[in-house]
Amino acid sequence: MIQQVSATEFTLTKGAHQMTLRRNDDGSWSMTTHNPCTRAWRGRLGSLKRFETLSDVEEHYKSWRGVSALYTPPTVTK
Repeated sequence: MIQQVSATEFTLTKGAHQMTLRRNDDGSWSMTTHNPCTRAWRGRLGSLKRFETLSDVEEHYKSWRGVSALYTPPTVTK
């Protein structure tokens, strides 16, 4: 189950896979993944993948489908 940590950060733990999705300052999204393979090769560092939109995240990771419904974009005041 996707859990919202903050307005711009989400986590998902499925079995031995721990994933964190964060919104970058430029509006893109970064996914950090920790699983047995990344821990064996990279130690404490997870793999990092960057996406332009939440739709791209949902398309690439089936387990993240629906995350766009949880995210509320910031409102711009003028």
